[in-house]
Amino acid sequence: MTSNLMHPSELAYAFSFTRAERIIGWDQDYFLPEDNAATDTAHWLAEGESRLHEADRLIGSPEAGLNFTDEMSSAVLALVDPSLVLLAERKEGEGVRRLSVHAAGADFIGLTRRPDGLFDLTRYADLTAAAGACAGFLGAALVPLSHQVRIEASYETFADLRQSAASGETDKVVTALTALGASKPDAKSFAEALAQPASAGMLSVFYCANNEVQDAEPFTVMTNDDDQTWVLFPPASLDAPMILERSSVAAFTARVAVGVAARLSKPG
Repeated sequence: MTSNLMHPSELAYAFSFTRAERIIGWDQDYFLPEDNAATDTAHWLAEGESRLHEADRLIGSPEAGLNFTDEMSSAVLALVDPSLVLLAERKEGEGVRRLSVHAAGADFIGLTRRPDGLFDLTRYADLTAAAGACAGFLGAALVPLSHQVRIEASYETFADLRQSAASGETDKVVTALTALGASKPDAKSFAEALAQPASAGMLSVFYCANNEVQDAEPFTVMTNDDDQTWVLFPPASLDAPMILERSSVAAFTARVAVGVAARLSKPG
């Protein structure tokens, strides 16, 4: 894994260079100056070009021609035309932080924005490394699972459980889950993660073509104060029930990586 710190003007220049109109998972305003009225777009792009040149990411000269390095070119191409995007979003204070990983061929390029407005551009070795980074970003537990838990129920059932947890009625959540087959400790663990998570977020797996999302698979990830993680996700079939699993960084990484690999290996 290698990371580079980049100014938003560098990315704005790179996206302008490729004539990309959008970056999946990100609003274009993230790459523009905070005060658009006070900063001319041409000046902003010129600043990005200068920064890229100084960092040896853009080589050549305006007279002879400018080109990205091979490493920068592959990163930009993955960002603007991915076949797959993993978008991890987690709650942080009153806002949301995100990590996106854009895949194209053998390239897995992560993008996240720091509080100071700069971006971390990270190259991951493979799908497993990318999925693991997303699992860690969402706060999944590092401790391996001591036992497996899998509960299936309708979307309406889990919606009711969310409502009960939001209302502080965790006893109702525990009662409902034990009726579905969970042990009481596991039911209490999930109720705590649902009502007052120590960390919570969502991973959206986007399958893409022509820089547009063609299909999506969402995973809701919740971890309680005892560092116990739960993942809620829809099934492959619309007729099947929702699935709730006890999880961890390793377990969630495996679920995402295996699921994506199986999906992408299907003919057609």
